[in-house]
Amino acid sequence: MPKYFGTDGIRGVAGVDLTTDLAHRVGLAAGRVFAARMVLLARDTRPSGPALEAACADGLAAAGAEVHLAGILPSPAVSHLVRRERYDLGVVISASHNPPQDNGIKLYDGQGLKLSPEEEDRVEALFDARMEPGRRGATVVRADAAAVYRSLLRSAVPRLSLAGLRVAVDCAHGATCGLAPGLFAELGADVVPLGGEPDGTRINATGAAALGPLQEAVRQSGVDLGIAFDGDGDRVMFVDAQGQPVEGDRLLAALAPLLWRWKEISSPAVVVTVLANMGTEEYLRDHGIRVMRVPVGDRNVAWAMRREGIELGGEPSGHIVFGRHAPTGDGILTALLALQVLRRAEMSLGDLVTPVPTYPQVREDVPVANREVALAAPSVQRAIGDAERLLDGRGRLIVRRSGTQSLVRVVAEGPDEASLRLAVAKVTGALDPFRDEQLVGEHAAGSGPARRTPDPPDPASVSEHDLGSESRHGAVF
Repeated sequence: MPKYFGTDGIRGVAGVDLTTDLAHRVGLAAGRVFAARMVLLARDTRPSGPALEAACADGLAAAGAEVHLAGILPSPAVSHLVRRERYDLGVVISASHNPPQDNGIKLYDGQGLKLSPEEEDRVEALFDARMEPGRRGATVVRADAAAVYRSLLRSAVPRLSLAGLRVAVDCAHGATCGLAPGLFAELGADVVPLGGEPDGTRINATGAAALGPLQEAVRQSGVDLGIAFDGDGDRVMFVDAQGQPVEGDRLLAALAPLLWRWKEISSPAVVVTVLANMGTEEYLRDHGIRVMRVPVGDRNVAWAMRREGIELGGEPSGHIVFGRHAPTGDGILTALLALQVLRRAEMSLGDLVTPVPTYPQVREDVPVANREVALAAPSVQRAIGDAERLLDGRGRLIVRRSGTQSLVRVVAEGPDEASLRLAVAKVTGALDPFRDEQLVGEHAAGSGPARRTPDPPDPASVSEHDLGSESRHGAVF
């Protein structure tokens, strides 16, 4: 079973789980598996980034690749450029929304898509293999990558003007710092910046994973809305003029009927994950939009969209994929396209999302080192059954392993919040004997070891009807 790849590449504590030796082996193995001649390599702002970048680049060069070093660049920029400029492979040194002490490695194929589990297995199979040296490649600095990406973003919204709009933009001290605020200002917006210094020691202290500072800034400054990115820029979260956060699936539900009416998407369908709110699904169905649910992960969303020919999908966490424009989630692109809809519809963000109902959710993350053992325990299984009976068909329960952190996530959703709290307490109480207190401090900031949980179910095996109806009756995913 794979040991390193999770649901979004490899992640772990830099220098402990993710070492320069491992980064070198990843580069060498990926270069060999993809017979890569040209590779684009970028990173976010974390202090550990330069050393891991150098080690990975050395491994790629040892596999014979010419490695183009793009420096600090959002992950989706690498996806765009790999596809547009015919690179064989894209690599990003980033742990996305995880805290500063973590880092990670994301790999993109020549189509700009995240690797499949099968491709990850092939790469990992070579980590410990003895590989004979061949022709050595080289590393070169690519200084224009950010400018090219900026031009691609502008070309997606050629007529968009943000004149008269006041917006707070939180870049989480990450990879979007040198791009997003300036781009919005260039389009005419009055920008109030937050987290705008590219400081990896503070990455994700604000931003999409920590909305509090943005909410306060929106309320204090009286701007029209707030926009927050995560550390590597593949997620975006919005805050309305009252400082209320807008979940990604709720925004998606509000956008989809308008995009279909305007023929900006080719079919009345969206892909969401099992974590999407039931209100989102109800609103979409009421507006004639077909809903397909898949396991958690923006990779699963993107694969399902590609397979089914659907051009819109996303997650509550802010990964939103506009398939007509990009193969993966892109925070800045999503923000621009959402603002374009608001301008065209002549609506505020609050007015746009207010009609989308939201059922109460109660969530708790339990730090557990051995998640498989915990979830298989008879006491935990009994507690899950008891929790489902508490909901009595009027809600749903989701108990799942995190694919990027040593957590068991427990979510209950339905109309009665008191019942939801009791249901979650049943399950988390049963998980208490498996709780690892050493992980509590780490996961308060979202850390996790660089090892893989079992692969999630293949999205192809999860039907829209089965998952949509089953999840309302307390199914466990």
